[in-house]
Amino acid sequence: MNSTLDPDRLLDLILERCIQICEVGSGSLMLISRVDEVLDIVTFRGMNPSVRTKVKLRVGEGITGIVAASGEGMIVNDVTQNPHYISIKDDILSELAVPMIVEDEVIGVISLDSSRKQAFSDEHLELVSTLANMAAQIFKNLQTFRQLEQKNKIQQVLIDISRTVTSTLVLQEIFDDVMDRLDKSLNLERGSIVLFESDKNILKLIAASGLTAEEMEKGVYLPGEGVTGKVYESGEAVIVESIVSDDKFLDRLGNASHFKNNPENVSFLAAPIKSDTDVLGVVSVFFVHKKYVDLKTYLDFLQVVASIIYQAIRIQKLIDEEKREISRENILLKRELKNKYKFGSLIGKSKSMEKLFEMIQLVSDSRASVLITGESGTGKEMIASAIHYNSSRGDKPFIKINCAAIPENLLESELFGHKKGSFTGAVADKKGKFEMADTGTIFLDEIGEMDLNLQSKLLRVLQEKEIEAVGSVKPKKIDVRIIAATNANLEDLISQKLFRADLYYRLNVVNMLTPPLRERPEDIPLLINHFITKYTSENIKKIKGITREAHKLLMNYSWPGNVRELENVIERAVVLSQSEMLDIQDFSEISGRILYGDEGEEVEVGMDPEASSEVASSKFSPAHLDALDGRAMEVVVGEVEARLIKYAMKKFKYTKTRVAKFLGINRNTLDKKIKDLKIDY
Repeated sequence: MNSTLDPDRLLDLILERCIQICEVGSGSLMLISRVDEVLDIVTFRGMNPSVRTKVKLRVGEGITGIVAASGEGMIVNDVTQNPHYISIKDDILSELAVPMIVEDEVIGVISLDSSRKQAFSDEHLELVSTLANMAAQIFKNLQTFRQLEQKNKIQQVLIDISRTVTSTLVLQEIFDDVMDRLDKSLNLERGSIVLFESDKNILKLIAASGLTAEEMEKGVYLPGEGVTGKVYESGEAVIVESIVSDDKFLDRLGNASHFKNNPENVSFLAAPIKSDTDVLGVVSVFFVHKKYVDLKTYLDFLQVVASIIYQAIRIQKLIDEEKREISRENILLKRELKNKYKFGSLIGKSKSMEKLFEMIQLVSDSRASVLITGESGTGKEMIASAIHYNSSRGDKPFIKINCAAIPENLLESELFGHKKGSFTGAVADKKGKFEMADTGTIFLDEIGEMDLNLQSKLLRVLQEKEIEAVGSVKPKKIDVRIIAATNANLEDLISQKLFRADLYYRLNVVNMLTPPLRERPEDIPLLINHFITKYTSENIKKIKGITREAHKLLMNYSWPGNVRELENVIERAVVLSQSEMLDIQDFSEISGRILYGDEGEEVEVGMDPEASSEVASSKFSPAHLDALDGRAMEVVVGEVEARLIKYAMKKFKYTKTRVAKFLGINRNTLDKKIKDLKIDY
């Protein structure tokens, strides 16, 4: 009995042994079908093969039926005297029937037949009953084993399908992989996924197994048409145990005779792909229904697969909606840039920028000197350019010079020119920047770095409208508008006697203060899109925009380097990115600065820079470190680890598996560090 794991082979062996023990010529083993309460002959000896299909005894009918109903074995040593006997073979005179019982349930009957009267004894009954019950238990165990095998196979397929869904966002790849895995696990005759196309009001086949391209084209159904259409219409899964015996089955995908196996043995399962409110399509399979395999279990499995397909479709829909929304936002921002919030090379829609644009328009056509002040990177040179090119001098020279970039002993020559032989190396006459800017505009950047002696000569230019080259005794009249810029506080420099007060008042006829980027956050989205467009074009990239998470990150940063820093960050991200959308990982240096500040100390977003500086200087001051004698490394490293873990937990929304991957440690190590470092989250 324990020599095989094949239930059919077990039943054959049992029947053979019982026939040998009782020394009879024929017999059969029947199992009860609980669907219709009929005894199905599963194996027999000494009978015409047609007996399997011709003889269908109900429970309670005939001697075997009575045994099945009562659970008690029977000996009939003269069948001619028993009114319940139903003849299945002409020469039978005696019959022994015993139930197969397991867990107090009759699952079948062993029937032995003899062509002689008085062929069976009580000893036969007892022995065969014992064998029958042992066989029933082993048979039940084998059925359970087969069911566990079935469930294990199903579980593995579901795991594999889930991996596919999480590894790609291409729906067709997911559909094809689902069908491929169903084919391998169930050994499909055929299988398909159909989705409803609302514009055509049809169910269209979009993935299949075991079909040619021509058969794929035929896979079109109307809602309510055939089994597939009815499953879509009703939203209820169905089991068709044999496709040839079900009149609702439409052989739309091809003639059933093309199946590898007998169509009578082919079952059809179909499950709706649906949400809480709508049915999106149907997944269905044709496969050979093997004995002792529960079709309901496979249908439950197919319904889970249908649910996974729905989730994949839903995720794709959400992604498409997100892309459309981001694309729409990018288009609107670009339209705003083009139509409203641009003045020359300047970009902004904040009130401070609107006031700046208004002031540029007011002062452009005047001859007044302009002093542009503000932090480094706020676009002072661009403002100077906007003033010049929007003035009546726009077609005249615009000369720029950085006073801090040229050594003091050469700056005078650069500004005013020199005569041949006026100093060592002066081998020819040279025009200065002021002379080159005649009738136009000169832009003096970093004016606060100019030497006091040069300041006095610049004051003469402003007062007398003339210049005198180095080595020349003859001044030259010029018509130049001066625009100066500085990120220094000139009034402080005046108090320190590093800048001439009279020059300051001459330059500061019109003062234009450029607002830092942190004070005009509404301009950041416009600048981001402008720089993405600019550097995408320059680097021949196909970047379409920026994700919301990355946008939020850039909006939360204080931008101490202002627009220049933002431009640098966007350019780097565009150059290094390998995707169509800039994401949060493309701005890792910004994440680090937000978390730790420029000094490496943790800084909360929006914290006063001076306050964060105090934190940085006091957290691990020399006195503090001295007090950690013997534990300095442990405490400092622990502090850094704790902050890094907190940052990662926030970044990945407290998904520990993703946090561990980001940190380069396993999940158990992460849990241990959270516990040891007493991190709250």
